[in-house]
Amino acid sequence: MNQILFANDINLLFIDKFLRKIYSDSKRDNFLPSVSGFMDGELRHKIQVLVLNRENPNFDLQKTFEAVVTNGIIVMNADEKAYAGLKLTKPMQLITYGYNPKSTITASSVDIHEYISLQCCIQRQFTTLGGEILEPQEFLVRTSYLELKEDDILAAVTVALLCGVSADEISSVNI
Repeated sequence: MNQILFANDINLLFIDKFLRKIYSDSKRDNFLPSVSGFMDGELRHKIQVLVLNRENPNFDLQKTFEAVVTNGIIVMNADEKAYAGLKLTKPMQLITYGYNPKSTITASSVDIHEYISLQCCIQRQFTTLGGEILEPQEFLVRTSYLELKEDDILAAVTVALLCGVSADEISSVNI
């Protein structure tokens, strides 16, 4: 079973709800891969997508890299200093997100009131799990999940895009 693993499971419950709502509203024919947080112990499944969202002192990055499938995808928070200088151990696609202007996916503006509104921007093209190439574009994301931080939303949006949900579909979701 392929899965999506988050290095740090802070806010994972809300991230998972957010992703499932995006996925169900976009009327996907296939199912969202299993999303889980890092747990101590043996990694029992091959990891298709590893999300390096926040530093986790209990997370063994090298051991986890071994569980990522060849040509798997690393989604990395470019603003998290713990991941600076990351060295990939086998062929993998690296997609970054954050406020760093060199990130693959950035947020150009944020508005927080009764909801969180992010203007997201795909800065560079990347390939989805289904082999589709996503070109640079901007789109709006809105959520009422005030428990989520901006980097949680960017991580979830990146995962949704990787799973084949279009930017237009993400923008139209009322979460």
